[in-house]
Amino acid sequence: MKLRKLSLMLILALCLSLVPVAAFASSSSAITLKTIADTPPGGSVLISGDSTFNEVIIKVLRPGNSTAYYDITPVTDGHFSSSFTLSSTETGGAYTVVAGQANQVATTTFNVTTPTLPSTVITPVFSPAAGTYSTAQSITITTATAGATIRYTIDGSTPTVQSALFTGAISVTTTQTIKAIAIKTDMNNSAIATALYTISTVIPCVTSCDTPPIDGATPTPTPTPTPTPTATPNGNPVTPPNSLATPVAVDTSKNVVKSVTDANGKVTTTVTQDDTALATALDKAFKQDNHGDDPIVTLTFNNAKGEAVVFNLSSSVLAAAALNSPNTIVSLQTNDGEYSLPLSIIDFAALAQSLGTTGDKISIQVNISTVANDVNAKIKSDATGITTSQLGTAIEFSITATGNGKTIELNNFGTTYVDRNIVLTIPVDDTHATVVLYDPITGEFSFVPALFEKLADGTTKVTFKRNGNSIYTALSSTKTFTDINKHWAKTDIELLASKLVVKGATDTTFAPDSSITRAEFAALLVRSLGLTADAASAASFKDVKAGDWFAGAVGAAAKAKLVSGFEDKSFKPNNTITRQEMAVMVARAISAAGKKPAASSSDALAKFTDKASIGSWAQVAVAQSVDAKIISGMTATTFVPTANASRAQAVVMLKRLLQFAEFVN
Repeated sequence: MKLRKLSLMLILALCLSLVPVAAFASSSSAITLKTIADTPPGGSVLISGDSTFNEVIIKVLRPGNSTAYYDITPVTDGHFSSSFTLSSTETGGAYTVVAGQANQVATTTFNVTTPTLPSTVITPVFSPAAGTYSTAQSITITTATAGATIRYTIDGSTPTVQSALFTGAISVTTTQTIKAIAIKTDMNNSAIATALYTISTVIPCVTSCDTPPIDGATPTPTPTPTPTPTATPNGNPVTPPNSLATPVAVDTSKNVVKSVTDANGKVTTTVTQDDTALATALDKAFKQDNHGDDPIVTLTFNNAKGEAVVFNLSSSVLAAAALNSPNTIVSLQTNDGEYSLPLSIIDFAALAQSLGTTGDKISIQVNISTVANDVNAKIKSDATGITTSQLGTAIEFSITATGNGKTIELNNFGTTYVDRNIVLTIPVDDTHATVVLYDPITGEFSFVPALFEKLADGTTKVTFKRNGNSIYTALSSTKTFTDINKHWAKTDIELLASKLVVKGATDTTFAPDSSITRAEFAALLVRSLGLTADAASAASFKDVKAGDWFAGAVGAAAKAKLVSGFEDKSFKPNNTITRQEMAVMVARAISAAGKKPAASSSDALAKFTDKASIGSWAQVAVAQSVDAKIISGMTATTFVPTANASRAQAVVMLKRLLQFAEFVN
């Protein structure tokens, strides 16, 4: 079989490389292709048709004839289908699909459509206008485009979507250049507006100016001493992903800022936010039109490199805001990283009870800090040990609540995945990059859901999500196995292996067609969701012992309600998992990821002639998983619910689940 597939592949490859695509214009009677709808970058492409072959080779060519997709897919009852997801960076144009064997092929084309922005945002205007003034000026920036936001810089650099958001007048007390850009979703950014303000202040007399000159001499005024310049960090705070809600900046002018330096020279700065300013911003964010998204307030601190920042917030102010809008997000921004704190993850009443005091005497501290140099060196070394390389510097996030002389760490957010953001100064390949949680005790890494976004300035924003806090870092990894070179699931296996989600059967082999047990699939789901092992929660299953390798994963899966076991209180960990059992776990994983599964519908199962054989306990989950396009039929008309799933099939379903949950690109 492998030799025949290799021969077919070589024949088609030679045909495609030696014969122009136009030569395939006439389709063979042995194969036909169905029309493919135009698809945007990042969209899913379904290739299907009819054929008399046992299997067909499919190749998708970009406009420049480079390969966008390759597959060998079986033909069942005269029909075949294969699907793939376009890269989000695909260029627009006509893509050619070639399918068949040898010289008996069919071709079709589809267009990759890139959206055209309808118009350009009107360039911002400064008031008062640029010029020379004798006193300090208060500068406002406006644009005539309704709904547009303005980003600006005050150091002469070019503003981007990551620059400071204009929310109020800018005080100019010395010569300064302000640049601004206006931005609105579905429109081109405005041209950059630039204004130079020169403040020419008359130097006051140091001695009495009423003393007349002696003998007509011209008096020489004593110059005002020039203050010693204070070094300030290059402010470029990390911001959260774009939202339809306009962020409301918290006034920081009355904040109390205190810094301490430890014995190793590490500086930690505590920023205590003014209660009134925080309450005002939260109220404004709640009352404005957020266009269906959660309200956001932003609190920024311009820290120096290596300086840890602790934001100190009033629990009572946050609790009052949570009564109106529990999903409000407080975006805490430093130059090293950003933490999107949803108020819904804080149980204010439980905190007050645990600390033995009232809410007005409790403060919430959010810590954002790059790790110490020696810790990062250990992380870099441990990453090399698993044939990966570190990208950037590791960063630690934590939340604590303090009151009545006690401190509690907040580190379990249930099904709420909290966003954190960092910016890597280099472009990265998202198929080989991953974010991991680092355990400083064991030196081990575990997968954390993350999205990578290439920015206009060549940097990469990384948004990672987890329902707890820890030390995180980004890694680059390339992993493959000797037994998947020609396998239909090769791309997905390599993707999730490089992201440290799946492991091989050995260091060099994956065994893609081997069956997978219930315990193995539960472990894969737990790893995919970034959950922490919890062997204690597996104690309810009579056939899972604390010393079993899978006890931690099964316990975590049970705690997250991914699995429930059987009526006899067993889990049957070593049983080969069936397709309907897998569908049930996948549907529950969708909910555990904080996503709403599609409403179950009999229409989703109507195409399967064997739908009656799907267990009643699994029908809703199967329908939801099919609707989400995470699991499909064994053929176009059969689901085969009791068939055993292979390791390759499990990987493909996991990748689709992660993409559906927006846990990978």
